[in-house]
Amino acid sequence: MAKPTPTKEEQGFVYQLGQDVAKLGFDIENLKSKTVKAVRIVVPAKPEKYKQYEIKAVINLPQECQHAICIKSQYGNVSLIETGETLSVSANNTAYEFYLAPIYRLEAETITAALDQENMSDIDAAQERKERERKEQQERAERDKATYKYLAKWLTENYLEGVRAKAANIRLEHSGIKVYVNKNGLTALLDKPFERNSYLQLANLDESIYVDAKTAMLAEKARIDRGEVDLSVASDFNVEDYSYIEDII
Repeated sequence: MAKPTPTKEEQGFVYQLGQDVAKLGFDIENLKSKTVKAVRIVVPAKPEKYKQYEIKAVINLPQECQHAICIKSQYGNVSLIETGETLSVSANNTAYEFYLAPIYRLEAETITAALDQENMSDIDAAQERKERERKEQQERAERDKATYKYLAKWLTENYLEGVRAKAANIRLEHSGIKVYVNKNGLTALLDKPFERNSYLQLANLDESIYVDAKTAMLAEKARIDRGEVDLSVASDFNVEDYSYIEDII
């Protein structure tokens, strides 16, 4: 089968393509005969405290390697990169090196990359902020615990007996269901200072029974917040524990 004859436009394109291929082959042959002094770049290892973070190392390139397409050779892997005045690479857990040159050759002067101080400063700041938040959270939890113990002691000594008298229910008490100071922490205590040890609807404690105690407790909490109360007086107090009963006898 005869090959089709290229059109006039196609002939021009084929001719230009042949010229470009020929020029590329010529450039490659010239490249083989050239030698350019390479730069051996050493990237230091990340410091121990930054092992888990991404750290960049910034290389101040010599003038001949700036704003250029350079050959990068690292442990037998060769690639082309485009550079600016500086080159940014990732630091690893161990130091490593590579060669950089317009034309690769193993004659090198050594440049040590500088770890990105701003990057590490940002990490330091983030770690300090995280540690500060952790301490604040711990201090808040400890204060809430101390506040809870103080208010539980205060309610036990001043109101528990009276609330139990108001809420007396022989049937429930015969089944071991009684009124207690809420054992479930500060938030629960501030919402409902007293409860019965049962989730049965019959055992629900009407808020009107302890409304005066709750009002007084919130006023005492306000005194705590103003720093007018010594919470240490309740440090040895333990609120009465109880188990929840599901059935009545």
